[in-house]
Amino acid sequence: MAKTEALSQTRHTLVLENRERMDLGGVQEVSAFSDTAVSLKTSCGALLIQGRGLNISRLNTDTGELHISGEVTMLKYSKEKRRGSLLEGLFK
Repeated sequence: MAKTEALSQTRHTLVLENRERMDLGGVQEVSAFSDTAVSLKTSCGALLIQGRGLNISRLNTDTGELHISGEVTMLKYSKEKRRGSLLEGLFK
């Protein structure tokens, strides 16, 4: 099984302590990062984390683990859009 296939089947976990420390599992890729936002792809879809003073202190791409510190003000999940024909969308 390829590394990306194994990560896509990894269970996604999120532990947030006092809105200051966050440990995540099932992270496939970090798309963008700043001190106010982290955008990443997890095994459960895309995740946007917003806050102040955000810092990635640990990232392990082999295991899909990520640790973020700073003040977390928002978490937003979104599903990746499925690509299909127009007819498939009409008959859901």
